[in-house]
Amino acid sequence: MIHLYHPPGYLAERHYVYDVIFTEFLGIAYQSFEEHRTNIRIVCGDTQHSNDSRELTLCDVLMQVPEGDWLQAKSLPSIPLEQFAFPNQYEFPIIYGKRLDEGSYYKESDAGIDVGVDVFGSIFFMLSRYEELVKPDRDARERFPAAASLAFQEKFLERPIVNEYVDFFFTCMQQLWPHLTKKKRDYRICLSHDVDVPLLAAGRPLGIVMKNAAGDIIRRREASIAMKRFRSYYQGLLGNYDSDDGNTFNFIMDLSERKGIQSAFYFITSHSAGAIDGDYSMQDQWIRHLLRHIHKRGHEIGLHPSYNSYDNVEILSRELAILHTACDEEGIDQELWGGRQHYLRFDIAQTWRAWEEAGLHYDSTLSYADHIGFRSGVCYEYPVFDLQQRKKLQLRERPLIVMEQTLLHKDYMRVSVETAYHKIIQMSKICKSLNGDFTLLWHNDQLIEPAHRDLYKNVVEGI
Repeated sequence: MIHLYHPPGYLAERHYVYDVIFTEFLGIAYQSFEEHRTNIRIVCGDTQHSNDSRELTLCDVLMQVPEGDWLQAKSLPSIPLEQFAFPNQYEFPIIYGKRLDEGSYYKESDAGIDVGVDVFGSIFFMLSRYEELVKPDRDARERFPAAASLAFQEKFLERPIVNEYVDFFFTCMQQLWPHLTKKKRDYRICLSHDVDVPLLAAGRPLGIVMKNAAGDIIRRREASIAMKRFRSYYQGLLGNYDSDDGNTFNFIMDLSERKGIQSAFYFITSHSAGAIDGDYSMQDQWIRHLLRHIHKRGHEIGLHPSYNSYDNVEILSRELAILHTACDEEGIDQELWGGRQHYLRFDIAQTWRAWEEAGLHYDSTLSYADHIGFRSGVCYEYPVFDLQQRKKLQLRERPLIVMEQTLLHKDYMRVSVETAYHKIIQMSKICKSLNGDFTLLWHNDQLIEPAHRDLYKNVVEGI
């Protein structure tokens, strides 16, 4: 049993981050106690090691901020960040920290280990997305952009910095108390698919098909896709929706099953912003057939809330109810219900709370549309914290690491297919090295072009 002694103040925030680190990530039993002190003191409270008086002390910076400065710009980390180098093992940026008396960030002695890195405050900053409630930066879709984040500015967005901090912290404890062990984790691949456009043209109005085909030819210079649209439209007239070129669901599930993976398909159930939310309905006969087919094959069904739902619990609840009704009518029952916001729209002040109040179990929105990486700094699923209500929620975040459109779309990173493959494999290897979760989003309608189908097939086989 670890005993942790911390300064007064910010009790909800402290208890949250202690629980996430010790219970969720490490699986180590602990107790925390409040003391009148300015740093954090950790001792081993195990009975069999009670004669071990050595201590691990860590500086406490973020949660020493005056209450009036909490969630204000002056409480953000000072940049550029200093770097911490742990001999032969770790080198990482110090988000919050304070040099020890002799000027270093780390010191070993007979009394124990002193660390000048605010491990707990830095991890809280990343997991809670603290900076997103402080900084006003938003893109044209009202999303917090990657370029505004500390991780992007300090060039660690493609590193799971929270995992690195946790590993460093555990190493320090294990140096003092070698008997400590952390819980076993297994690498997990989470493949997910936002169903924005379930079919290419079958069942759609001819005017929309012609407009989209014109866009294929003129703007996107993809005449072959235009031809597939017209072929799919004709198949739809014959009632043969399964032959639509956009019906990639069996292709997706076949690949997942060969890998022993369960795919998750997230459906839009309402259209709060009109055409941007697609044009299919949960009452469509073919959609109902698709739901049954996905469920029969053992894959997951989830919610892809509409464009204007990200900060509106009423819209979100209504859309979840539509999904539940459709699934109930088709005899589909699941233990967990999760999903991802349309266009990755996310407001740290509203979205998690809305998902919690709506009754969803997990969210997987947390990534940047314009850059791949670890937005919350971690490749583990974790319970989230409401910064405004200052409480831990039951909702869990399953961080999204890579969206295919982030890499390939002309408005985002716009890399080649070859580069995209290498970037995805690189990110998956990082997650695998930590026995973490690699969450990949690949839209079902981004598998129509042969090059993209081959890319996805090679990615699934390689991760």
